[in-house]
Amino acid sequence: MIYIRKTVKLVLILAFAIITLPLSTVAQTVRIHSISGQGKVRVQREKRTEWIPVRQYIDLYQGDQILPDRGVRVYVKCPPDYRNLVLVKAGVPSGLGSICISWANQDTRGSQAEETIGGIDPSIPYLITPRHSLLLTATPLIRWNKVSGAKEYTVEVTDPTGLMWRTKTRETQLVYAGKPLKPGVSYSIVVQTDTGKSSEDDAAPNAQKKAANLGFRILRKSEAALVQVKVAKISPTPLDNEASALTVADFYSNYVLPQSVIQAYNLSANTFETYSLTSDAIAILESLLQQGKQSLLIYRTLGDLYWQTGLIRPAEANYLKAISLVQGLEDLEDWTLAQYSLGQLYAAIDNPKQAVEYYSQARLGYIFLGDSTLAEVLQRRIDRFKKTAVNDPSIKK
Repeated sequence: MIYIRKTVKLVLILAFAIITLPLSTVAQTVRIHSISGQGKVRVQREKRTEWIPVRQYIDLYQGDQILPDRGVRVYVKCPPDYRNLVLVKAGVPSGLGSICISWANQDTRGSQAEETIGGIDPSIPYLITPRHSLLLTATPLIRWNKVSGAKEYTVEVTDPTGLMWRTKTRETQLVYAGKPLKPGVSYSIVVQTDTGKSSEDDAAPNAQKKAANLGFRILRKSEAALVQVKVAKISPTPLDNEASALTVADFYSNYVLPQSVIQAYNLSANTFETYSLTSDAIAILESLLQQGKQSLLIYRTLGDLYWQTGLIRPAEANYLKAISLVQGLEDLEDWTLAQYSLGQLYAAIDNPKQAVEYYSQARLGYIFLGDSTLAEVLQRRIDRFKKTAVNDPSIKK
């Protein structure tokens, strides 16, 4: 855990209460697979008062209502296996609970382990991927932050017994090519520049300890096979379709090991649920971007994934990019979620001024979305931040 001084600021207490969430179980979601025809598609979220226009690929929940205009064809893929496309009736409101008959529960994990927070100092070659992650491949792509002025990087991969691989490169990424990596073993990566900077210096602002537990573990064949079966059900074809790619990325980001096998991975009951297939999820969505399929939802989801591994600047950049792509009311919900996530991020790095700025924007978004409950929660949070800033002059304003 990140060390917090005895005179800890309420800002950090609030932030960590927000970002470090336990594993929980919720109903699976439905994603709008395609929209065609002239007109709009509107959704009313459960317990919200407003009907909002939406775009394809967004997540829908069992208690939501959907209303396509007449002449608009909307297809969704239903849980638990997401195999078949279901046509939504146009011109009348329909409950997702009646459109999709079978709703299975799925695990959804919290944001990230507090001790992984870092990725803020541009002078450090901080690790990007794999970072505090499970992996499907034994030859991972290793990526790190590009450091200005550095001409060469030394990359080391170690296991609990010592060095597995060392190499030098002028690039900021490479594929592991050392001794064979074994499933279940904890591996660590250290990147050093020729200017004397090291990824081991990665830390959150004002933290007394450096970022820790950034290693990765490869899935055993038994767990990997179950994951591959699930992915094949979601998308039997290559992941070049945005809806399928987002659904698989969501599955990867919420994947957790069965508690019955955590000893084989040398993980404790307190830490195993913070490890997901996050690096694989990031790779899927960045592949979409490389294909030119840029969207607000992809960038916002990438922000969530980077934040899940504690990377501040990559998460921030993707949330800001998502906000910049807003085009209309169809983007209001994603805009609001990106604003809210930036509020969380800035609260966690002890920047209450920006936290309040983005929480305030998110509050307005929730008001327009018809969610007065969340708007009130955010108002109380904003008031606490402002009160703390007035009473503690040491807090940045």
